[in-house]
Amino acid sequence: MKIAIIGAGMAGLAAARPLVAAGHDVSLYDKGRGPGGRLSTRRAQTPIGEVRWDHGAQFFTARSEGFRTFTKQMMEAGAVAAWSPRMLADSEAAPGKSDTKYVGTPSMNAVIKAMASDLDVEWGRRVSEIAVSPEGKQLRFEDGRLEGPFDRVIVAIPAEQAAELLAGVSDKLAGEAAAVRSAPCWAVMLAFDEKLETSWDAAAFEGAPISWAARNASKPGRGDAETWILHASADWSRAHVDADASSVAETLWSLFQQKTGAPAPVYCGAHRWLLAQVEQGAGSPFGWDADVGIGAVGDWRIAPRIEAAWESGRAIADFLKD
Repeated sequence: MKIAIIGAGMAGLAAARPLVAAGHDVSLYDKGRGPGGRLSTRRAQTPIGEVRWDHGAQFFTARSEGFRTFTKQMMEAGAVAAWSPRMLADSEAAPGKSDTKYVGTPSMNAVIKAMASDLDVEWGRRVSEIAVSPEGKQLRFEDGRLEGPFDRVIVAIPAEQAAELLAGVSDKLAGEAAAVRSAPCWAVMLAFDEKLETSWDAAAFEGAPISWAARNASKPGRGDAETWILHASADWSRAHVDADASSVAETLWSLFQQKTGAPAPVYCGAHRWLLAQVEQGAGSPFGWDADVGIGAVGDWRIAPRIEAAWESGRAIADFLKD
């Protein structure tokens, strides 16, 4: 079969690899300029040189046998390493606290780069329409170009974006995606010209404007620059979703200073993730509309975890590959 996958993040790539191995002709299209998405890395020039932060997903865990095998393969390829940060003693709400934490190396997007390295992925191509006809399915892009026809299409993008793209194409899948709710998240990136005297490298906070703080340099392969990432809580981010980035950065930095006594940073910036974390999922590994031959995958089908995105992609691949 000739299969198009819209979105080359964890779910889309997890679907693509077994489908290619089964002999299908798979093409992937992603609106991003390169591998990353919520596994992106931000770089910036600062007074201490170029530095970087994992400003999206901070780490992942591996609970299922299949994903543990995948993680081991990525570790053997040098794209993943275990991360054992010193956690703040009273940080009882730390996500995945009892699980081993894994990170991409030298940055989170290394996992996506490794998965995409031998696949047919076209970056910087945003699909604006899926056209269904008796001859198959065609994809129309923002520049007006068409690709196809394809026998099957897999939509592997955030639920809110999938709902818009699938409207009028598959009422079933569009409805499932429209019912999903995702929370925003403000991320603040800090760089210092000296090491902070803290007894911890990472902390999760319950009910505070700051929900997560981590020393980025404590992760394997990140270098020695003293860089920190702050994530605001879902409630705070939602309440300030339209705030100016500079004011968000100043507010969260001030709160971090109160917690740590840190000196003024040499760099302070903010990034808004509008669709950061699924709060209400679809309740099944993938969606499939047999009438039009289109499926939908992503962490939004299962749970807000990188592992869930991988499981969703693999589930639809197992369904289609034979």
